[in-house]
Parts: sequence; C-alpha cells; structure tokens
Amino acid sequence: MLTLLILFFVSVGCGHPSSINNDNRHGNESIVAASNAAIQYFKETYDLEVQITSQNKLPTYVADEIDVGGFVIGHPDQTFNLSVNYKTLETGHLVMSPELDKIIKTKE
Repeated sequence: MLTLLILFFVSVGCGHPSSINNDNRHGNESIVAASNAAIQYFKETYDLEVQITSQNKLPTYVADEIDVGGFVIGHPDQTFNLSVNYKTLETGHLVMSPELDKIIKTKE
C-alpha cells in the first residue's frame, strides 16, 4: 500500500520543476510586456512619462489582464491603474487620481 502511495505522488506530483519555471518565466515576460505597453500608452496618448510601481496578473479564469499601476514621473500624486490584456497588449480600463485627471483634461 505504501508503495502505491509513493508511486501515486511521484507520478502525479506537483509538476516537473522546469515546467514550473517556464510558467513563471512566461508570467514574468507577460508582466514586463504589459508594463511596457502601459508606458507606451501614456507616452503616445498623453505625452506623459510614467513609472510603473505595481503589476497584478489576474487569474486566467477572470480575465487575460494585468493591472498596472504607477505615477507620472516627477509627480507622485498623479497616480493611475491601467488594465492591459497580456495576450494582445491592448489597454483597457483606466482609473486615475483627480490630480492626473486634471492634467489629462488640459491636454485634450
């Protein structure tokens, strides 16, 4: 019986370490790509240089998105959160501080 349990855990296990590393590497690549897409979005859309301070990858059963947060360089009170689809790198929902909203409205 003990042998069967050992064989079961060995065959089912937690996955091969290299497959776990590949998943983490792919996740990190997605996060970097989403962060770069957010930086490019603010530069092209509003001519603003931003610094990314947080990234949160949503579970795939929720959405194929990474929420990217940060602020305008030199203005830490001008904060934002932007969702980026990590498969297409399209930007989605943008939430911003009142300070950033005021600056963006003057640029439109």
